[in-house]
Amino acid sequence: MFTVVDLTARETHPIRRSVLRNDTPDDRVEFDGDDRPDTIHLGARTRSGGELVAISTWIPRRYPDLPDRAGHQLRGMATLPHHRGSGIASMLLDAGLERCVLAGSTVVWARARDTALDFYVARGFEAVGPGFVDLTTGLPHHDVVRHVG
Repeated sequence: MFTVVDLTARETHPIRRSVLRNDTPDDRVEFDGDDRPDTIHLGARTRSGGELVAISTWIPRRYPDLPDRAGHQLRGMATLPHHRGSGIASMLLDAGLERCVLAGSTVVWARARDTALDFYVARGFEAVGPGFVDLTTGLPHHDVVRHVG
């Protein structure tokens, strides 16, 4: 039903804008590290028409509280609303985690919206530290961390 594909940073921008920056104070969709050659951008496309329906970006970046461990920061994980609940996000997460391990990471982390915490915790991430309001979105977040590899 869906296929995981490699993307460019630019190909992630429409979904980042429509899903992650909808009704937020800041509509910028470029991330620091987007254009690094070792950054991984993944998407899920429908097999029937090739429509891009979900995205994720995996930037080589150590988690600040574990500076001695190689890591990737997951950013911009988003699924179009009419495809949520179909398992796409889990499929994309699994593919990204696998790619991070192959790249040598032992920690994957994200600054997850509180509305997505249950999703990450159910998939082996741990919410760490106090919550905070992200200045870009104005929404409550927590750091989530998963040890891999």
